[in-house]
Amino acid sequence: MAYNRGKTGRKYDVIYALFALVLGMFLAWVTGDIGGRGLIGNVLVHYGIWLFAGSLLAFYAGDTLKSGIAAFACYGGAVCAYTLYVYLAGGGGDMRLFIYRLILAVIGALICIVSHNSHQKEWIGGICAAVAPSLMIAEGYPAFYSRSYALIFELILACALYLILARGRDKRLMGLPFVIVFSFALIYFDAFNRILGGWI
Repeated sequence: MAYNRGKTGRKYDVIYALFALVLGMFLAWVTGDIGGRGLIGNVLVHYGIWLFAGSLLAFYAGDTLKSGIAAFACYGGAVCAYTLYVYLAGGGGDMRLFIYRLILAVIGALICIVSHNSHQKEWIGGICAAVAPSLMIAEGYPAFYSRSYALIFELILACALYLILARGRDKRLMGLPFVIVFSFALIYFDAFNRILGGWI
């Protein structure tokens, strides 16, 4: 009986990872089609929707290892699908850009692993829950003066993600100061442009 439960669990893990892979590939293909055009296209070309999707996949994975596998399957699949789309569209292949995006996928998976650990109790869980939403807020804050609907939507997603990751009033209160500090630091030091500006 224990063997059957173990076999079922492994089958579920494989299906979950395949779902993450297909989701990443689908979103990347849609991004190739409409990226930068209209509300949905503009949402897809920002990091927020990807952090939101990867963090949710990681949060609901069974453990830390499975969360990393699911997140990387999503991001790695997205990188491969988008690269294939560009190639088929006649854009050629840039191996340097492909490698950079794979590195970015690994970094994204590590952030999602942190999101998974928001399951931890008290301060540790609160801090882990603050990381991904803070990154989304840092990218979305120009909405306050640009009135970009895509960035406004990203800020809404950041709030929703924090409420999902930080379960319970106490954990949310513990994590909130870290959201403020992390977001302020990322905005003040212009982290997205400094770290990622030359990558993609």
